[in-house]
Amino acid sequence: MAAAGSLGAALLVLIVLLALGTRIDLAVYRLGGSAFLHNLPLYDQVMPGTGLPFTYPPFAAILFGPFAVLPKTAAQAVWGIILLACLAELTRQVLTAARLDGLMTRPLPLTAVAAGVLLMEPVRSNLAYGQINIPLILMIILDLCRRTGPLPHGALIGAAGAVKLTPLIFIPYLLCTGRRRDAGVAAATFTACSAAAMLIAPSDSTRFWTRLALDPTHVGGIAYAGNQSVTGVLTRVTRHPVHDAAWYRVVVLSIAIAGLAVAMAAGRRNEPLSGWSACGITGLLVSPISWTHHWLWVLPALATLAGPRRPRGGRLAALGGFTLLVLSPLWWLPNEDDREYRWHGWQLVIGNSYVIAAVLFLLVIGVHVFRPHAPAGRHGGQTAAGRGVGRTERTALTHPAPRVPSSTMTLS
Repeated sequence: MAAAGSLGAALLVLIVLLALGTRIDLAVYRLGGSAFLHNLPLYDQVMPGTGLPFTYPPFAAILFGPFAVLPKTAAQAVWGIILLACLAELTRQVLTAARLDGLMTRPLPLTAVAAGVLLMEPVRSNLAYGQINIPLILMIILDLCRRTGPLPHGALIGAAGAVKLTPLIFIPYLLCTGRRRDAGVAAATFTACSAAAMLIAPSDSTRFWTRLALDPTHVGGIAYAGNQSVTGVLTRVTRHPVHDAAWYRVVVLSIAIAGLAVAMAAGRRNEPLSGWSACGITGLLVSPISWTHHWLWVLPALATLAGPRRPRGGRLAALGGFTLLVLSPLWWLPNEDDREYRWHGWQLVIGNSYVIAAVLFLLVIGVHVFRPHAPAGRHGGQTAAGRGVGRTERTALTHPAPRVPSSTMTLS
């Protein structure tokens, strides 16, 4: 009871802190919502004092209309509560999928997990900026978990993609893992949401889909340290923009194919969380802009490395990844005003550390899931290659393997 009371008090303090000051990204979302409500050109508005524009599809601005009506402090308090509730549920879903849910039944491990999650820079920055990534990733995870409810599977992924384009990588993932109906629902939902926004805001929608969606520079400086994507790395290493080069597109396409192959192989081995993590991290790598606060797919990735079905050396890798995410040393280097172009030697390693760690994660998971293994006996063995992957993933979620002894149920 004492631990629960302390945790509740800490959450109350955190909510108060999130209501005060200025949550910069939430302010931009409210700017977009206000532009929609007052029929102003959405992409011509900038946040006073920062010059930050609204960069998401018009459908997102429509959703944030109600937050534009609320006073600033009230909007931040409500949004802070939503973010913390979604973060708690996201953590629960991830631990359950990783078969680490025993950690949630004991006060001390639960407190340690909560503290560890809040300490990681992607989570810290999401809360500090009032970002939308936590609810979006929860929507994706709920769909992948084959949630119950009135909405068909795939609808939440499609809606998330209409708010922010990066979740769309899960549509080919659903196709590759045999969930063709879910992929169709996701694509149809995305199309319906975008079409509805087109009807409501035709000028803004036309401008976004014909110009801005194809221009990563509209989102921000590609070379900026916070952009931990392959595009950001190559831009900083070559010291000039690369996103229009033909060779760059080949590199990005190759990474996307390789990452999806790893994700599909993980599903074939009854390890869906590994597959989801590989797909989400692949999306971060190939997106032209992946700010550090986009990197919430590290939560399922770390759980994959620490869980009972972890790859060889997984716990050590999880500890290393957690340390990197807490310290986030890339921010120790000179940044902004294109100072990233002057990085050299060890600075390039530290400054691109999220991407390097992500590539290592995909390699570790790839070696693990492609390694020959004996057929599973409980559920009738391994399905044939390219067939029944969706059924295999469903079996892993609805009929989990027997729980390992509690001595292995730890993140350390």
